[in-house]
Parts: sequence; structure tokens; C-alpha cells
Amino acid sequence: MGRKKTENGHAQPGHNSSLTDDERRALTLHHVRLYEAAEAIVEKAKAERKAVADQAKADLGRGAMADVKDLIVARDEKVIKADLERRLRIARWSGLPIGTQLAMFDFMPDDRAAEQGKVAGMCGEVCQPPGHLTPSGQQRWIGAWHDGQAVLASAFAKKKLPEHPVDVDAAA
Repeated sequence: MGRKKTENGHAQPGHNSSLTDDERRALTLHHVRLYEAAEAIVEKAKAERKAVADQAKADLGRGAMADVKDLIVARDEKVIKADLERRLRIARWSGLPIGTQLAMFDFMPDDRAAEQGKVAGMCGEVCQPPGHLTPSGQQRWIGAWHDGQAVLASAFAKKKLPEHPVDVDAAA
């Protein structure tokens, strides 16, 4: 009778349960040598990868390896599309309209103010628009905050979300 094989052609674990102690010892020592050889290959590959990364950083500066890794991921069109869709969704949820350039002290257009007000309402923040907004921007922010509160209340009603979320600052 032959050994039972798994789908990948390897013998099933425990198929050698009838081995003597010396036979198990010999097989174990055999696998030790194989594993050590494989480990040496892995360590050499890690050293080579580090040398490549160091050279890329020397040639291209900080962030070079992030670019290299992103380009490798970008080879899979499905993965990159999914990542872009996720990032665009997060940007939209954060109130950052696509195609705008962020600056530290720029005045928000009313549409952006409204989107940030809606996000603040959804987050359960206090209804207090930023002081740097124009009067019309503040009004749009407040109106959108109420819209966000309505969405939040709807989510509580549908999903039975906890009414008292964990205080992140207190948990830390």
C-alpha cells in the first residue's frame, strides 16, 4: 500500500509513524541540513536586498524604496485600482475634494467647508465651524453638520451602534 498524498503531492503529516527512533533521528537531521541551507540562502538574499535598498536611497534619496515598492505593487492593475479607489474614498470621506491642492493657510471654498461640516457631524463633533471661514462658508458648514448628524443618527438606528464610543484618549 502506498503513502497517502496531499493535493500538492507531499506525503501527509504522520505517515512515518512506524519509523524507529533512529530512523526519525536520521530524517530529522536530514531536514536540519536542508533547513540550514535554505536559511543561508534567505540570509544572503536579505543582505542583497538591503544592498539594493541602500544603493537606491543613495541614488534617489529618502522615499526611494517606497517608490520602488509602489511600482512593484502597481504591476498588478487590480491591486493598484483597488488602492486608488480606497484612497479616493478616504479623501472624499475626509472632505478633501479630488483635484484640490492643500495649503496651510488657504481659505476653504464653501463646498469644501460644507464637506468638512458634514464629516464633523458624522463624527459627532461639536457644531462649531472654523473661525477662518467666510460667513457663507460658516453657514454651509453648519448646515452640512446637521446633515452629518442625521446620517449618524440613521446609522445608530440601523446598525445599533454603541451610543458611547470608546474614548481613544482614555484607552491609550
